[in-house]
Amino acid sequence: MSEREGKGLMADSAWLEGVAGDLVGDALPAVLIEWKNGLPEALREVCNRIATADGGVWLVGGSVREALLGNPWKDLDLATTLSPDDVLEIFPRALPTGTQYGTVTVRLVDSDMQFEVTTLRSEGSYGDGRRPDEVAFGDSLEEDLSRRDFTINAMAMDLARDILHDPYDGRGDLEEQRLTAVGEAEERLGEDGLRLLRAYRFMDQGKQGVWQPDAALSKALVSCREMLENVSEERVWSEFRRILSGMNAAAILQRMRADGMLSRILPGWDADIALQHHLDAPEADVFACRLVLLASDIPNERWRRLDHDLRALTLSNRDRGRVMNLHRLLDHLPADLPEYRRYRASVGDLIDAHLAIEEVLHPEASSSVRQTLATLAPLKAGSRPLIDGHVLATATELPSGRRLGRLKEWLYRIQIDQDLTNSDEVLALLDVLDWAVTDPELWPDTGWP
Repeated sequence: MSEREGKGLMADSAWLEGVAGDLVGDALPAVLIEWKNGLPEALREVCNRIATADGGVWLVGGSVREALLGNPWKDLDLATTLSPDDVLEIFPRALPTGTQYGTVTVRLVDSDMQFEVTTLRSEGSYGDGRRPDEVAFGDSLEEDLSRRDFTINAMAMDLARDILHDPYDGRGDLEEQRLTAVGEAEERLGEDGLRLLRAYRFMDQGKQGVWQPDAALSKALVSCREMLENVSEERVWSEFRRILSGMNAAAILQRMRADGMLSRILPGWDADIALQHHLDAPEADVFACRLVLLASDIPNERWRRLDHDLRALTLSNRDRGRVMNLHRLLDHLPADLPEYRRYRASVGDLIDAHLAIEEVLHPEASSSVRQTLATLAPLKAGSRPLIDGHVLATATELPSGRRLGRLKEWLYRIQIDQDLTNSDEVLALLDVLDWAVTDPELWPDTGWP
């Protein structure tokens, strides 16, 4: 990104007028004028090149919503009257990321930024409850906005003319902190079942609290909930993860359970939702911690059922592993010094997430654990085994195999528990451990618990 792009636009930068929208609009309020002046210069270049090609171009979607809320811009999505082929022609570095739905990802030669540019369109019916049966590209901004899900997402900004197009009073809903569907709520949700989850996500407005759906949308969230069955598992999890990571996720989950939506995503997960209100988890693992709390009534011995449900949600192997490991750690806190050492060595980067969960379930015990860990000295020999398999094989004359491997693990556990400092101390244990004839499957390991 160039220096000018990083600093944003000057207030008097020129925006070229493209084709005007086919619906009335209002002058941009002062808050949007100020917000506009901080937009990246690369965006102006993209808009001006579209205008020069006799196209109409508008800033749409979430960026307009966030601008009215006074939030900084993140994704800057554009709508245009130009066809995807036309956009690809005037932007040589553009990528045809979704041309069947009119979307092209535009990149400039001298910029690292990219923008999604989507052709104005109308849609036919949604026969499968997921995607429109037919998409027709057009030039009507009015028709394009009419197919949006919620009023707060059905606004467009003409940056060249300083006009806000808001045909469904999304601005009013923002001011009232209300979520309203565009047109008939049941019709909107029935078109695409994912809009059900999007509604719950938009209820969570972070520091602004939880916004409420209007009466029509509230009713539709219940009457249309079976539409979620038409949505792919990948799309469900993508949206549900964002819900779980939200600032007000506890309240949203309560609403989802009351509406009968949560049971469609996690059938049989009946843990107390009230627990969610007390969670203070690391940001990177907050979704995993919330899933573990939702599954806290599932016994550890039924881990296969938990694993099955997580796989059905299409979690990545890494994410599923972290959830499974955190669930396995439930109700297992260290009690004495050797256990503290082993807990720290075994749990590793999951400690903060695990203790966040335990602080909800067992607040006094977890607080004590945190205090002890804060004063626990590092292991004198570090976290690696003091002897390797070759040294151990030489000392014991054991061949490579299960017994040698398990013996190495047993010795490493004692090294951690006793905070041994050198290999001689570890090898001396061979004289006191009954390793030669006992069943290696019965030997302790370094895992926790």
